[in-house]
This record gives sequence, C-alpha cells and structure tokens, in this order.
Amino acid sequence: MKKLVSLFVAMAFAIGVAGCGNNNEAQIQAATDVVSGYLDAIQNGNLDGAEEYTTDSYIDPLGIDNMDSYMESLLDSLDMGDTFDQEANDFATNAVKAAITSYEINDTKMEEDTISVLVDIDGKDYENIDFTAMESELTTYTQNYANENLNRLMQIYNDQGEDAMMEAMMQDIGGYIFDRMETLFTGAEQKKYQMRFDLVQDENEWKIKAAEISEEAQS
Repeated sequence: MKKLVSLFVAMAFAIGVAGCGNNNEAQIQAATDVVSGYLDAIQNGNLDGAEEYTTDSYIDPLGIDNMDSYMESLLDSLDMGDTFDQEANDFATNAVKAAITSYEINDTKMEEDTISVLVDIDGKDYENIDFTAMESELTTYTQNYANENLNRLMQIYNDQGEDAMMEAMMQDIGGYIFDRMETLFTGAEQKKYQMRFDLVQDENEWKIKAAEISEEAQS
C-alpha cells in the first residue's frame, strides 16, 4: 500500500512539475511576444504603440522612445505652421522606422519574477552620423534661397513681422531640408548589437521594465 501511495505521489509530483514547466514556457512565450511587439512597433514608426509594451518607468537606451515628445516640444516652440510640422513629423517617423532593420530573439531566461529576453539586432548607427557635410549643404541651400527670394521675404517682414517671414521660409524650404535629413539617417551605416530586455508583471501583463545594449559590434 505504501508503495502504491508513493507511486501516486511521485506521479502527482511529476505532473505538477510538468505543469509548472509548461506554465513557465507559456510565460516566457508571452514575454517574448511583448518584446517582438515592441520592436515591431518601432519598425512601423509607431512610438505610441511601442509604449504600450513598456512600464511607465522604462527608459529606452537607444533614445528612440522620447523622439515624439522632443519633436512635439520643438515644433511648438518653433511654430512654423502645419506644413512644416507635418514634414518634420514624417521625417521623425521614417527615421524611427529605419532604426531597426531586423531582429532575432537569441535567448530567454526566467528568474523569480523577471523574464530576460536577449535580442540580436541589425540597425542603423545613428550615434555616429557625420552631420558636417549635411550642415554645410543646408546652410548653402538656405542662403541661396534667401538671396533668390529676398524681395518677397522682406515684403513679408515689413507687412507681417519676422515670425511670419521665418514661417514663410520654412514652409518653402522645410520639405527639402527634411528630405535631405531623412536620406542621411536612412543611409547611415549598419551596426549589429544585442539588447537585453527585462520584463515584469504589470497589472497581470508582461511589460518591459528595462533594457540595455549588452554587446555591440560594427558590421
């Protein structure tokens, strides 16, 4: 009888362990899906969507996640009109889209209440973009535009003031400037690196709490 009871206990224990293992696998898969959703949102230029996968305290080590708020603050301070704002936002969206070319889940690990997901990423090296040539080109372009349109710009200045003149300039040249900047960003050198995402339960959902670039190598 004792052997029979021991057998049932062993079977129950084995089933319990298997169930726990399956549950862990399901939790790890759920966390992995969150990381994939986050990276997919970035590839789509959807920073609001990416934010849904993170906790309120999350800080993006790539600096991509604060581009929306930075751009909004900048455009509010410049106040250059709707056309300029739209061109600026289009540039920012396309720069975000190009930041991560591709990614692959490398490894996952669960420790207590945290799941870590290691991801291999192939993306753009925005950090080392050389703006020198672009700055010179845009300065020359702006000066030529001002010289060619001096009379019209001065008329706007005299009739409506400096702010109106600057807005008229930006409406005219903003498209070209942002197109050139987008070309610079999307044409940046590729780099391969790894990111580790740490996820925790937040209101019964896995959310990215922290991330860091754990290994980096130029391609």
